[in-house]
Amino acid sequence: MNFTDVDAAYAAYAQEQNIPGMAAGIVQDGRLVHVTTIGLADIEASRPVAEATAFRIASMTKNMTALAILSLRDKGHLALDAPVSEYVPQFAAVRPATADSPPVTVRHLLTHTAGFVTDDPWGDRVLGMTPADFDTIMATGTLFARPPGLAFEYSNLGYGIAGRVITNVSGEPYQSYIRRTILEPLGMARTTFDAIAAMKEDYAHPYRNDDGQWSRERIEPDGEVGAMGGLATTVPDYASYVSFLLSAWPARDDPETGPVRRASVRELALWSAPPYGIDGRPQTPTGYGDGLQNSLDPKLGRVLHHSGGLPGYGSHVLMLPERGWGVFAFGNRTYAHMSRIAWRVAEMLVDAAPARAVAAPSAALTRAVDAIVAAYAAGRIEVAEEVLAVNFLLDTPARFRNVELGALKAKLGEGRLESIEPTHILAGRFTLACEKGRLKGTIVLSPEATPGIQKLTLTAEEA
Repeated sequence: MNFTDVDAAYAAYAQEQNIPGMAAGIVQDGRLVHVTTIGLADIEASRPVAEATAFRIASMTKNMTALAILSLRDKGHLALDAPVSEYVPQFAAVRPATADSPPVTVRHLLTHTAGFVTDDPWGDRVLGMTPADFDTIMATGTLFARPPGLAFEYSNLGYGIAGRVITNVSGEPYQSYIRRTILEPLGMARTTFDAIAAMKEDYAHPYRNDDGQWSRERIEPDGEVGAMGGLATTVPDYASYVSFLLSAWPARDDPETGPVRRASVRELALWSAPPYGIDGRPQTPTGYGDGLQNSLDPKLGRVLHHSGGLPGYGSHVLMLPERGWGVFAFGNRTYAHMSRIAWRVAEMLVDAAPARAVAAPSAALTRAVDAIVAAYAAGRIEVAEEVLAVNFLLDTPARFRNVELGALKAKLGEGRLESIEPTHILAGRFTLACEKGRLKGTIVLSPEATPGIQKLTLTAEEA
C-alpha cells in the first residue's frame, strides 16, 4: 500500500472540512503500520500535531466502558440482564416510563435500548457532573422517551449510568477500574479520562469556527458522565487498543493473552439493537452491539466502527476483523465528521490489497460437494444418498430432484468442479464450470456427528 496516497487523502479532507489538526493511524495484523499527522494542535502557538499528541475521542469511549462491564460479568460480579437498580440503588427511585414498563437492565444501557431520550448536545456538556448532581438527575429527571426494550435511541446518560455500575460493583471509580483492567495491561500510559491533566503534555486543543474566526471550546473536566465519552488518547496508545480488539478474531482455541476474554470482545459487536442504515451508506445494514456498531458493507465486508464527537473534537474508529485491519482518525474541530475519511481510507486499503485467500472447506463440506457433483454427472440424486440428511428426500422426493438435475444438465451440459467457498464449516457455495455456462450451488449441512446435506439449492448461469 502506498501510504502517500492515504496522507494526501487526509490532507485534502482536513482542508475541505476546515479542521485545524488531525492525527490518524492504521493498524494491520496487530501493529501500527502508519501514522498521519496534519495541521495544528495549538493554533495560537502554531504548534503542529505530532504522533504523540493527545485528542479527546468522545463516544469512542463507549466500547471501552462496555468492555469493562463485560469483564465484571466474566468475573461473576454482575449480570447483564439484571435490573440496574441492583447495582445502582439510586436508580430504584427513577420513575418508570409507564406503570407496566419492565425494569431497565444493564444490557439496555449498553445497547441504547433503555428508552432514554437521545441527548448528544446535552450530554457533551456535562462530562464533569458531580456524583451528587448525577443522583439528582436520576431522582428528578424526565429520562424516558419510551419504555425499555422497544427501540434503539442513543443515550449518553445510559453510558453515564453504566459508569456508575462499574464504580459500585468494582468498589473503585470507573476511571480507576478501566485504567487498571484495560489501559495499564495494554501499555496505554498516555490515555486518561482527565483531559485537564492531559493538557500538561502534548495535547490538541479543541476549536470551533464561527464566521471564519477560530476560538477554543471549553474543555469539560473529568466527572460522573465521562464513561460515555471522556477519554483522551494518542495514536500509539489507541493503536494498542485497536490491535487488542482485532486480536479477538477469528474465534480459536489459543490460550487467552489479553486483559479481557476474546469472546467478550466479540460480544461488543453483537447486533443487540435492531439493524438500521447509516448516513451516506444506504446499502450498509448496521446494528448496535455493546458499544460498537456492526455493519455489513458491500465493499469492505464486516465493519466494526464507532464515531465520537464533542465540542472541539471529532473522531472515528473502523475495524475490518476478517482482514485484521483498523483505521482511526482524530480531529480538533467541533463535531468534525471523521467517519467519512476513515471509511474512505479503509476503501483505499481494500482497493490496494491483494485478493483475499479463500479459506479451505471442511472435510464434511468437501465430501458433500463432491457427492452433488457426482449426482449432477449421473442425473440422479440417489448417487449422493450417503451424504443426505434425513430430511432431504422427505422435503423434496428423489423424483423431483432428478427432474431438476436433468433440466440443469440439458441447459448447461457436462461440468467440472471449479471452486468451493465455505461460509463456515457446515455451509458454503460451490461452482461447476459447464459446457454452456456455470452451475451455482449452496449447501447447508446438518449438526450431526457425520454432517449430511439438509439443504441444497442449484442455479444455472448460462454463458
